[in-house]
Amino acid sequence: MTSQTNRHDVGSHVAAVYNAMLAEYDQIEDQFYFAECYQVYRESVERIVRERPEGMALDLGCGTGKQTVLLAPRPGRVVGIDISDQMIEAARRRCNGRPNVSLVTGDITKLPFEDGCAQAMVAYGDVIGHNFTAVDVVLREMVRVCAPRGLISFEVDSKWCPDLLYLPKELWQAMTTRGGHLREWKGMQFKTFTWRELTRLLQAHGLRLVDVRSMNILTMLFPPSLLFRRRQDAPRFDALFRRVMALDLTLGKFLRCGSTRIVTVEKP
Repeated sequence: MTSQTNRHDVGSHVAAVYNAMLAEYDQIEDQFYFAECYQVYRESVERIVRERPEGMALDLGCGTGKQTVLLAPRPGRVVGIDISDQMIEAARRRCNGRPNVSLVTGDITKLPFEDGCAQAMVAYGDVIGHNFTAVDVVLREMVRVCAPRGLISFEVDSKWCPDLLYLPKELWQAMTTRGGHLREWKGMQFKTFTWRELTRLLQAHGLRLVDVRSMNILTMLFPPSLLFRRRQDAPRFDALFRRVMALDLTLGKFLRCGSTRIVTVEKP
């Protein structure tokens, strides 16, 4: 009962925070900090569309529907789900006119879908990390609704993020915590993962690793005072940032370090 209560409390808090930040949510892509993430999201969704064009696709933690829209060119059904009802309303406006797209408010620890119904799913942002009290529950649900040979692409935060150099208290927490520690963003906590912890988790749920894209390897070495600025407000820094991000996008295909990772797996 306690773990279920904790999961409910975490989910309610996350929903409240995202409801409150709706007006600014779509603007975070303009910040240097998130620019590389959104570029890799787009490339990863395009891969899903190419490799699993048929059947149903799910966008878990869909937010305002930015990735949902990218899945829409598939001929199959696309469903976006988010715990924030305000985000779902915004996603409906973005996806208006796309008959194969539907949006539902829901909890990814209790997905409202039948077993084996989805050929593909994406879960970007801190969808898994926010559910730090129920990581196994979330993965078990994802595996349950995924069809055999289906692809699951999700994002997780790395324990050894380069920006820890600017956060001595959190660096000490990371150094003294076995496995991934908890980080915080806008009052919400999310779990980080070591590479060993992540691979063991995938093995425990019977998932085959297909691809890994590491993000923000070098860009996170810039100070936060620059990274959380909007790109249009700092054109000189943006010119330098573009060069570093281009190098990051190449390195991220080969290295396992960085701030976050997009992990693509297949259900046997």
